[in-house]
Amino acid sequence: MKRGPAMRLLAAVALSVAAHAALLAGSWLPQPEEVPELPPLQARLQPLPPPPAAVHRTVKQQKPQPQRITAAPAAVPPTAPQPEAVPETAIPAVQVPEPVAEAAPPETTVIASAAPTVFQAPEAPPLPSFPRKGSITYLLTMGADQTPVGRTVQTWEFDGTQYTLGSQSESTGLIEMFRPHRYYYLSKGTVSDQGLRPERFLASVKRGSRSEESLAVFNWEQGQVRLGRLPQQTTMSLPAGSQDIISFMYQLALVPPATGRITLPFTRGRQLEATSFDVLPAETIDTPLGRLRAVPVIQTRESGRESLAVWLATEYRNLPVRIRFFNRDGELSGEQLVNAIQVSEQ
Repeated sequence: MKRGPAMRLLAAVALSVAAHAALLAGSWLPQPEEVPELPPLQARLQPLPPPPAAVHRTVKQQKPQPQRITAAPAAVPPTAPQPEAVPETAIPAVQVPEPVAEAAPPETTVIASAAPTVFQAPEAPPLPSFPRKGSITYLLTMGADQTPVGRTVQTWEFDGTQYTLGSQSESTGLIEMFRPHRYYYLSKGTVSDQGLRPERFLASVKRGSRSEESLAVFNWEQGQVRLGRLPQQTTMSLPAGSQDIISFMYQLALVPPATGRITLPFTRGRQLEATSFDVLPAETIDTPLGRLRAVPVIQTRESGRESLAVWLATEYRNLPVRIRFFNRDGELSGEQLVNAIQVSEQ
């Protein structure tokens, strides 16, 4: 080898070694600036707004969304290496307690600031208004052929808590001349929120030369009734709601029954027995006052017993506008059909 080229090769190797040594020592690089200390993270939790107050219905609470914690970015020198992106799942979750909402009241609960209402048992409904005085005049017929024989006048008077009811029937024409008939009934008692409560009932009947009287005295305090044909009287227990043949009709007028069967203790003056009546739907009947809507109340027939039926006019304060009587064989023996109605508040 020639000496010239060998010397140039050695010089190149020495220069390369010196360059690598300087590179490894880093003496030619500028000193990095001191990295400032990062500011601490600051976070603040904002509570969810309170749910609207429930007044009349239950409001479904919405689940609050999780709070995100944000921090101001720190100043990083441009020459500093950027940290690798850390996935969101790697950051430890901060447990944010959900606000505890008060339990919503049930639908039947009403939240209000007013004082609670005190409920009381409803009082008994008052009796319907009824004329203080009045009278009903009937045409009186007898038999299945409804032969006119006279007239009947019923009267009533209410004086505060007391009542007086009367009914007087008398024959006219030839019947009066040859076989006069007189039927007189009188009922007195008290008026309460349940209707009429008789205290004394008198029945006087005259057929030709024969006459008889029956009396019923109601003692509600002792729960007894003395009744029967005078002068013979018997005493028996007095069931609640007992009525006589006259008070019974006006009790129905004051407290109209519902359609169906009703049973009540009932007397004509001699006996007091539980009697059943069938209340039928209203029907139209022909009267001297015109066609009237009336509710039939018919006594159930029992063999060997007299019975009756009453029609209550729905447009005339449920007054009895037709009354029919049936004999022991179930045959029609008489009828009273309204001819006139008079009322007064004096």
